[in-house]
Amino acid sequence: MAMLGDNTHSRLVSALKVALPLTALVLLSMLFLLSRGHDPDAALPYAQVDIGELLREPRLTAPTYSGVTRDGDEVVFSAETAFPGAPATGNGARALAPLLRLIAPDGGETRVAAQEARIDPGAGQLVLAGAVRVETPEGYRIDSAEVQASLDRSELRSPGAVTATGPQGQIEAGGFTLTRGAEPGREVLVFNGGVKLLYQPQTPLPPPVPAP
Repeated sequence: MAMLGDNTHSRLVSALKVALPLTALVLLSMLFLLSRGHDPDAALPYAQVDIGELLREPRLTAPTYSGVTRDGDEVVFSAETAFPGAPATGNGARALAPLLRLIAPDGGETRVAAQEARIDPGAGQLVLAGAVRVETPEGYRIDSAEVQASLDRSELRSPGAVTATGPQGQIEAGGFTLTRGAEPGREVLVFNGGVKLLYQPQTPLPPPVPAP
């Protein structure tokens, strides 16, 4: 019976690790809707904001969201400004100048910066677009027009062409996926779709030995 209780507790903890971060995103979206009830006449006289503009397009300044993926990574999402409603569906939220950080238990950090982002809590997905730059703790820098991030697990992927630099040199590919490996703190980075590698060894080759 004790073992059954332990298994039930473990499943509950795993489920909450996924459900609570997604619930936080839904609540973040609801904050925008609740903010529409503000009375412009109740604003402080010295407030340096355009209340009318805020009512027409509610927003949050410098929002930050954090949670834990089911792979054990801490996920931290921040932005310069966030707005309610994604352009395509009207759900979730969109953000400007977003930064996504995936922090492994051993402290290794993957960072994704972009010009804008769309948050879809229902699909559990964050789409970063516009000059996206991915930096991994292994020394890879990947540039793409769009990167899709899962909100409940440690996974990044690009549906389009990417260029990258890494320990082996310069890489061109049709896309990439980055997931958490089986070993703690290890990432699995896979380039796909016509991969081209320009090999650049970090250690220069020794000069040739002159013939006697």
